[in-house]
Amino acid sequence: MAKRKVRQHRMAQFPRLREIREQRLGWEVADIVRRLPDGKPSASTIHRLDSGEAIRVTNARRVFDVINAALNNNLDARKELKMVKGT
Repeated sequence: MAKRKVRQHRMAQFPRLREIREQRLGWEVADIVRRLPDGKPSASTIHRLDSGEAIRVTNARRVFDVINAALNNNLDARKELKMVKGT
């Protein structure tokens, strides 16, 4: 029997998310969830990102876009999102 290839997902961290969310915006995670189109990613996924864990790049980018829009597009995704190896 041949082994199935396991696809690796691209993962990203947003190290300054908590700092920006709490200090600059004064938001809770629920505030981000309310502003996300289609309710994705979930609040639990945003909590993981907020605590320093990596999540899928597409979801991290959605969170980044919400935060960046609230800050008048002053952030640079290349500097804020850190790509890591995923599983």
